[in-house]
Amino acid sequence: MWGKYIAMIVAEDRPTIRAINPTTWIKSTNYPELEFGPSFRAFTKQRAELLAFLRPLPVVAWSRSATVTGAGRPRERTVLEYGRWLANHERSHVKHIARIVSE
Repeated sequence: MWGKYIAMIVAEDRPTIRAINPTTWIKSTNYPELEFGPSFRAFTKQRAELLAFLRPLPVVAWSRSATVTGAGRPRERTVLEYGRWLANHERSHVKHIARIVSE
């Protein structure tokens, strides 16, 4: 979801984005029932595409922003903020997977 928000912010001038709670989104899909292997391959492909999109961005593009609604009062969020959130969010998953593998 955050990758799509990043692309929208880069493509549009100051878009308004309605935040979606990840737990609510997951409950509206069959995501929990999907097999790990194909899901992980899709995730890996999606992240590679996002990185390919982000790498050539000029510095000024990282400060582009959107107004985010639907989670309290409207807030301004930048490409950089979403990038940091995504990296930190996924770092926690990597640590979780590492713990599972080492058990």
